[in-house]
Amino acid sequence: MQTADSSTQGITWLLSRVEAGDNAAREGLARAVMARLQQIATHELAALNAGGLHGLTHEPAMFANDALLKMLAQPQNFENRRHFFAYATQVMVRAMIDYQRARHAQKRGGDLQRVSLSGLDQCMSVDVEDASEVLAELEQLDARKADLVRLRVFLGFTAEEAAEALQISLSTVERDWRFLRHWMAARLGA
Repeated sequence: MQTADSSTQGITWLLSRVEAGDNAAREGLARAVMARLQQIATHELAALNAGGLHGLTHEPAMFANDALLKMLAQPQNFENRRHFFAYATQVMVRAMIDYQRARHAQKRGGDLQRVSLSGLDQCMSVDVEDASEVLAELEQLDARKADLVRLRVFLGFTAEEAAEALQISLSTVERDWRFLRHWMAARLGA
């Protein structure tokens, strides 16, 4: 029998057990992924808050816990750990965008939060809503390329790390990234 650990194979195995209704696997999955979810939440929240976490009333752990609870409450069929973390990142970013909108609502005297997308050709400052809409558009056109943008821009992965996470060659990542830098810049600059 295979043992569950926090390795790629272990998380994928736990996901299949959760899908089969194994409650012990749900707890094991939560333990195996929580640290990584909190890292992702910290990175995303800092990116949405001009690079820092100062002045926030919500902590990254809260977004990570909420995302995991939502995902376990409505189980999905995840192909592997990459698919799981990509979906979890989407859930957390949506919650963070809602949080930022509430914090900066016009009635409170704020404007839309702006984020820096330094992974593109030049450092750009764009509305969170615009970035989210462009990423949703890309998701409809090519989900793998949208995952590449999330990994490179929002999670800070290197090309090598992204190739490994997406299970594609480094040359494919580099070719897609050249295209995506121009595509995203054109969409966000308009």
